Amino acid sequence: MEFSFKLYDFLQMLEENPQYMVIWGAFGVPALMLVLALPFVIMSKIGFKKASQAIANVVYLTLFATWILGFITMLIMMFTEVSGIRMFMVWSLMFITYLAFVLFNYNGLMKGVGNLSKKKAP
Repeated sequence: MEFSFKLYDFLQMLEENPQYMVIWGAFGVPALMLVLALPFVIMSKIGFKKASQAIANVVYLTLFATWILGFITMLIMMFTEVSGIRMFMVWSLMFITYLAFVLFNYNGLMKGVGNLSKKKAP
């Protein structure tokens, strides 16, 4: 059994091309949201509607917050010439932080989203 060095190649690519993190922040996160929609739809069709809806809410709230703020952060970091590895680490830590926030405040966030949707409906 040997250690795979594909991670090293990935990090070296990010170091040479930090604009990939900006592209990921702009287009990769929405594409990931679309790709993840299929498993959530399949889970809800086979009888796990409540569980799949809760998991989808957590994932989509986290990805949405990371998408908006992560893209802005990645642009600023690219123009200030921060290395690609640091940009990757910052984006990853932002995602983990937003995920923890959404998990710990899920009930309050769902009440807020419910109140917003009731206000907009005529």
